[in-house]
Amino acid sequence: QFTSVFGVGVKTSEKWFRMGLRTLEEVKADKTLKLSKMQRAGFLYYEDLVSFVSKAEADAVSLIVKNTVCTFLPDALVTITGGFRRGKKIGHDIDFLITNPGPREDDELLHKGLLLYCDIIESTFVKEQIPSREVDAMDHFQKCFAILKLYTPSIDNSSYNTSKKCDMAEVKDWKAIRVDLVITPFEQYAYALLGWTGSRQFGRDLRRYATHERKMMLDNHALYDKRKRIFLKAGSEEEIFAHLGLDYLEPWERNA
Repeated sequence: QFTSVFGVGVKTSEKWFRMGLRTLEEVKADKTLKLSKMQRAGFLYYEDLVSFVSKAEADAVSLIVKNTVCTFLPDALVTITGGFRRGKKIGHDIDFLITNPGPREDDELLHKGLLLYCDIIESTFVKEQIPSREVDAMDHFQKCFAILKLYTPSIDNSSYNTSKKCDMAEVKDWKAIRVDLVITPFEQYAYALLGWTGSRQFGRDLRRYATHERKMMLDNHALYDKRKRIFLKAGSEEEIFAHLGLDYLEPWERNA
């Protein structure tokens, strides 16, 4: 129950449980707790964030993100990843991969925009860094974990019974939606796209295959051939599959 709140992990949940807290209402009522900015946003928009995100909502958010990014970087590539790229009809959040084929002008992109909440994690990538040996290792791209305000179509007043005295001013005309934005250098885009498309189990198996069957190391940044001691460049996911000696699988075939 506690980990369903945006910004609350297992350790925090265990801490609250040891304190004797059992419900979200008890957590919100406890004045001794110091919630993080992320957790406060998680409680503020809780009902929206625990509800499913539909494909239509994902498409609407995609349009907003693409239009906003292209305002600052006209040549940028903005790709929806995760479950929606794999053909899923519903999800809990929406992931986007953003890259710019031109000069590196993307470092400041995440510091602009229209969001209810955002937490920006700066890049920690070191050039020529060997891919991680861990199948579940996080990548080092610059990221923004955000909550975006998506306005919903206006409600038709005629559908309401006037005897209910519904105050239309109190009807919320927007929904809070979790959005992750990931900025990747153009030369690492194919590897980032493969990793962020998932599924998680598919990614784990692909990394294990690279290590044990091909003597290579794969992560969201690169593919390294340990025998030849070289990084293998790839301009597309198809090229990565070819490097691994595998037939290409479309995103909707990766729901492992």
